[in-house]
Amino acid sequence: MARVIRFDPTQRPDMRWERFPRFDEIGAQIDAQASRLFDNARSLEVKRELYAKVEARLGPDDRALLRELYQAICSHQEHYEHAAYLVGLRAASGQLEGLPPVLSDDRSDEDPQPA
Repeated sequence: MARVIRFDPTQRPDMRWERFPRFDEIGAQIDAQASRLFDNARSLEVKRELYAKVEARLGPDDRALLRELYQAICSHQEHYEHAAYLVGLRAASGQLEGLPPVLSDDRSDEDPQPA
């Protein structure tokens, strides 16, 4: 599951890290930032209450299906977050693949978005 991303700290002399942060360290930073942006605990509690209400309305035979749906959604989100983390590591080390050789903020050649 884990892949090593080669990292040369001499590439960025201003970087004070000797290693990239671990996934759980990044997760803790994300949790802390989310807590500053919104009431993380209350938001999670509301979602738990909603899940409990839906589960209570279902028959006993359907509850397993609800749990399976919940696990599928959570699993997808966890995989997506891990992919975002790997992209962040590559970007931080200047190894992001698939980008043009020169990036520009000039978007004058793009079609305007319809209103």
